[in-house]
Amino acid sequence: MADQNLDIQKISHVFKEHQAEPIFKLRRFAVLALITEKNGELCFVLNKRAPGVRQPGDICFPGGQHEAGETLLETALRETEEELGIPQSEISILGKSDYMLTIYRGVIQPFLGYVCYDVLRSSCPNDDEVSQIFTVPISFFMETPPEIHDMFWESIVVDSFPYHRIEGGKDYPFSKCHIPELFYEYKGHTIWGFTAQVIQNIVSILNKK
Repeated sequence: MADQNLDIQKISHVFKEHQAEPIFKLRRFAVLALITEKNGELCFVLNKRAPGVRQPGDICFPGGQHEAGETLLETALRETEEELGIPQSEISILGKSDYMLTIYRGVIQPFLGYVCYDVLRSSCPNDDEVSQIFTVPISFFMETPPEIHDMFWESIVVDSFPYHRIEGGKDYPFSKCHIPELFYEYKGHTIWGFTAQVIQNIVSILNKK
């Protein structure tokens, strides 16, 4: 039942105290852009996803979905230990880069961390999640611009939707989403999607300083 005592003062009081949140609840994720020094050169540590996981074969940083009771940084460290077998105590956190809002109602926060190469080399990755770990010099990304390929997302007509209740029906001008997908190619590895976006963002921030 509507509040019979609603007035402008009550509305003002309610919304002055209201803490704004996304209308659609966002799933939160964190990744760790891990850096190591190999042969005197700073490198990103990347891994190839195992065949049995979602998005198999993709090149990515370790990371995953935030769990209740932990911070996003704790998520990134936990996932890194679970996937790459690197103890959290061996990782030095350097900071964080810009976050991404996805079209899937998610927000992904990348952190930057450093691990000694000897620790990385002796780590035991989870074979169920990771099929390969390799490094790429950061200088490669600073010197090599990514390929850019446009991807478009649009609504799909489904019979169960009440198009007859909106002006224009199925011809209504629903919004379309345009995403510039980035691609890097390094020694047979295709690095694209969110991972490429994170790398490009980190490189662009470094180039501004």
